[in-house]
Amino acid sequence: MDVIGWGIQNGKHRYRCKSCRILFTRINKGVTQSNRFVWFRKWILQKQTLETISANSGYSTRTLKRFFHEYLSSPPKLSVYPSEKVNLLIDGTYFGKDLCLIVYRDNTIKFTQLYRLSNGEKYVEMKEDLENLLVLGVQIESITCDGHPSLLKAINKVCKDIQLPRCIYPHSANLPHLVIFKAKK
Repeated sequence: MDVIGWGIQNGKHRYRCKSCRILFTRINKGVTQSNRFVWFRKWILQKQTLETISANSGYSTRTLKRFFHEYLSSPPKLSVYPSEKVNLLIDGTYFGKDLCLIVYRDNTIKFTQLYRLSNGEKYVEMKEDLENLLVLGVQIESITCDGHPSLLKAINKVCKDIQLPRCIYPHSANLPHLVIFKAKK
């Protein structure tokens, strides 16, 4: 196809086909997806509301929900790095009342070993996640968590060689309750 530049329309370069004389703009779907992902990151990481993102992006909240649902329904594939002496950090972050992201992160190498999207921090799911990590060869030396009762129960059930919790910080209304589990010697 033989084309020539034909000005700019709505901030995009416009082209004209020399043979059929049709005007068009080129769309790069990869760039479009990348630009949309910026708004998803602001929603997830910066906890901006859909209304704020809608005002800044020009997309409606309904369209943003559709984009975000696409990202959440096809999460990236994670690989586990089995290693010795993993210092695991486990935490759940809530996005609204029905969406919880639970992350199992190797704090030493700063690598997310596993994550789960759920509607809450549930004992059965966290127990399954810990069992899966052990089956995949992750050797847990210590676990740091916020002391959620379901998580404590799962750790005590699956990781029998990890000691009982020890508080690092005194519990108060302003500080989270941080608990560290260490392997028995």
